[in-house]
Amino acid sequence: MLCHLVSNIAFAILLVNQAPETTATSTDTLFPVEKWDYKESGRRDPFVPLLGWDLSEGGKASHLSVENLTLIGILWGDKGYYALVKDGVNNGYILKRGDKVAGGKVKEINRQSIIFEIVHAGVVTKYELRLQPNEK
Repeated sequence: MLCHLVSNIAFAILLVNQAPETTATSTDTLFPVEKWDYKESGRRDPFVPLLGWDLSEGGKASHLSVENLTLIGILWGDKGYYALVKDGVNNGYILKRGDKVAGGKVKEINRQSIIFEIVHAGVVTKYELRLQPNEK
């Protein structure tokens, strides 16, 4: 009972500390805007999705579906090959070998194509996107 009471008080103090900042807003805006000061204090950010958008382990493209990708170009150098792709809404991404995509990963990149390894229901499928020749 005492532990429950202490946790409720701690939660109330936490909520009071998370109140929106009251700043003077300019008169040229139609609607007032609240600015929040989020203090992480070791907690995860609630505005970061739980699945698919992990930026820490090269998973920046793990939400991409290979069926909606278009290969724009290939870059290469001392550190290997990089593929320039865009999705169905024209957002661009740079992929390297090992990057995760929806259902799989980038298996290989060469000068003409990017090859994905997709696993669906235990079946491994290779999906290749090739560079299109320039139209003149």
